[in-house]
Amino acid sequence: MERRLWGRRGTSITVAALAALAVTGCAAEGSPSADGSTTITYWTHVNAPAQAVERELIAQYEKDHPGVRIDYLPIEFGTMAAKLNAAIAAGGGPDLVNYFQSYAAGLIGKGYLAPVDHEAYGMTADELAAQYTEAIGAGFSADGEFIGIPHEISTYQFWVNDQHFANAGLDPAKDFPKTWADVATVGALVQDAPGGPAEGVALSLNNQVRDVLVLDAMTRQAGGMLFGPDGSESFVNSPEAVRALQTWGDLANDHGINDPALGPTASTNAEDLFGDGTAAMVNTGGSWFIPTLEGTYPDIAWTVGQYPTFGGEPVGADLYGYGLYVPATSAHQKEAWEFARYLADASPTYFAEAGIWLGDNDVLTDEATAEVPSWDVFVEGFARGNFLPPLSQYNEISQILESAIQRVVVNGDDAQSALDAAHAAIEPLLDN
Repeated sequence: MERRLWGRRGTSITVAALAALAVTGCAAEGSPSADGSTTITYWTHVNAPAQAVERELIAQYEKDHPGVRIDYLPIEFGTMAAKLNAAIAAGGGPDLVNYFQSYAAGLIGKGYLAPVDHEAYGMTADELAAQYTEAIGAGFSADGEFIGIPHEISTYQFWVNDQHFANAGLDPAKDFPKTWADVATVGALVQDAPGGPAEGVALSLNNQVRDVLVLDAMTRQAGGMLFGPDGSESFVNSPEAVRALQTWGDLANDHGINDPALGPTASTNAEDLFGDGTAAMVNTGGSWFIPTLEGTYPDIAWTVGQYPTFGGEPVGADLYGYGLYVPATSAHQKEAWEFARYLADASPTYFAEAGIWLGDNDVLTDEATAEVPSWDVFVEGFARGNFLPPLSQYNEISQILESAIQRVVVNGDDAQSALDAAHAAIEPLLDN
């Protein structure tokens, strides 16, 4: 049976044309095992709250579908990409995978993913699009066609410590920093106040995924972009990108309100420096940060607001998240999309029990989300954000940009020279 796969820019290719995909997994769709049951292999990234929810959902799904068994395998985020690419290249892999959205472009470019089967999913393309905002839908589409289902969507907001502000004679609401210049001014005031923190602001560092999201958002705020909309052009050394990275570096090296030596490290987060009082402000943390503050740092009083800008358009932090994708090698694509729909329909459960928003409009304005402190702030943040454009060599490109960020923020190098070098290294990796 010839099966259609999805390639770069919507190219239609077949299993026969991809020898690497013809080793296994090419049995007729939905073929049952020897005992007449169908096993759907589902891979996801390790996330303890999500795993608790999904194990319950899987148990119920198997009960409601006696002929279906779900083989559930959580995998560490750091090893998922290599394992998934190797498995699909060998003709195997899961039937359904919960995968980081920015990494999916690499699979799409290789023709490794099957487009959404709307009949199996039970929604037309228009019905599916209506479930999400235009920005979120675009993040899981290729040439206007859904290639995945949004599943765990977030964006960063800006957080301030109310007590540190009060110690400096500031009101966390009235004096909340609206621009990056405000961050520098307020950061110095809170840091110099009696009992002031070691840092005015804790900034993301030593994490290429997070750091590229921050740099991309700041570049958009400066009026530019790191990459063209289809990911085929690099503008990483543009005046806007240079302004963004130099501003980031200046907060540490000129204003002295951020200290890279304090972290975060490759294994710690900026939010921990904020939670334990080391820093008065932090530029990362989505709605998922609230349970962490309540559970790990219950004594801190905080205020969350919109991401600072350069004073122009109200551009927020980048959107990011995961999606449900069906590899082209799956022998059970129909059943996989049916199971994906079941998980998507459990969006209220994910949010209520794990604090995870699946990106859908219904839960965005649901009563459950309305009870979350400052939820209106997050709703506005989601509306302000955009996903990174598709980059099939995302991992390599983000490593190059992380090196440029380290040069400027940690070493104090000039942003223009660091980004010129990054641009030269990135250009050969783009699909142009």
